[in-house]
Amino acid sequence: MNTPIHYILKAKLIKYKNEDIDFYEFSESFQSENPIDARIKAFKQYQNYIDVLLESKGKAYHSDRDARQQLQTFITPSKPAKLIIGGKEFEFCDSIGNGIGIYLVVDFPLNDNIDKKGDELLIHGIVDNYFSDDNPDHFLLCLEREYEYYVQLQLDTNGKERNIVFCNPDEWEEGYREEEPYTYKILETPFSWEGLDQPYWWGKTENKVVSQNIDQISVLKELIAKGESNKVEFKPSLLYNFSTQKAGIGIKALIAKTICAFLNSNGGILFIGINNNGTIQGLDHDFNLSEEKEQRDFFLLEYDQMLEHFLSFSIKGNVNGQFYDLDGKTIFTIIVTPSKRRPIFLNGQNGKEFYVRGEASSRQLNDIEEIANYCLDRFSQTGQE
Repeated sequence: MNTPIHYILKAKLIKYKNEDIDFYEFSESFQSENPIDARIKAFKQYQNYIDVLLESKGKAYHSDRDARQQLQTFITPSKPAKLIIGGKEFEFCDSIGNGIGIYLVVDFPLNDNIDKKGDELLIHGIVDNYFSDDNPDHFLLCLEREYEYYVQLQLDTNGKERNIVFCNPDEWEEGYREEEPYTYKILETPFSWEGLDQPYWWGKTENKVVSQNIDQISVLKELIAKGESNKVEFKPSLLYNFSTQKAGIGIKALIAKTICAFLNSNGGILFIGINNNGTIQGLDHDFNLSEEKEQRDFFLLEYDQMLEHFLSFSIKGNVNGQFYDLDGKTIFTIIVTPSKRRPIFLNGQNGKEFYVRGEASSRQLNDIEEIANYCLDRFSQTGQE
């Protein structure tokens, strides 16, 4: 079917079992000659799964915002919940990061060279605290891009265009408005944009409260105690260089290399704020670079810029970052689920670079034949799952 875009509904499960981290992904594809029909079916199926999850907790659906609050235990569950996707039943329990979402898949990219064939853009879902009611700009980026496809390709929208007013945090500084909130045109989703016409940090204290599941914290501590492995990596900072005592792009490059290697291998968890010996150091060195900006917002902005500069924002569906408070210190965990459909290259100083994960480090493959053979073996197998 020669359609420019289609949609998939994905559910992800990351489980820690038998001293190993297992990544599971189940998806259901929705295609139609008229893409808006596929979109409508994807959202209906998504809603069915949300209803099932709520029902398992004795709850009913009232709104998307309410469902997000009720299903926090789906993201960091302590009780089992079963779900059937694509005719397969799997169980979410004792996990360190779950998610369910609707993605637009690019089949034929536009001529602006922003997307690549196979890119997946998350337009709605319950993924983690990073995609929340308070911080929805990542959803908005993908929704904007989706609408561009419908406009440029003159696709039927079935009257689902909506104008939403949202204040991009980059347009505000120090609590003073530089320009009016902007009106965006997107296709409707159940997400509520009410009250988001001001900065998402507006009126909030600097030290935001992060909801943390006790069982999840125990799993993270256990992973840290076991040290680095083929699926676990420690980094002391995101951008602070301990040699120069300044921010350095090279530090971000090291983070990006690890993410790239996890994407091209079997996934993994990157802990930022942990020394190589497993000592919980925290993020104070990064936070101190924020000057007058809210520390966590500053960190997330730098994190986003790192992903976009070295990789691609399209990999965001496979890379979920979240703050945690461990032993009185703040760390940042990046859970990376493996790319199953295509290899991921790093935008290096001298061009494209390809990394895979070794026993406890990231290894660059330079030989073209070696890269080709690796990709044929890896992605032909995962594509059949």
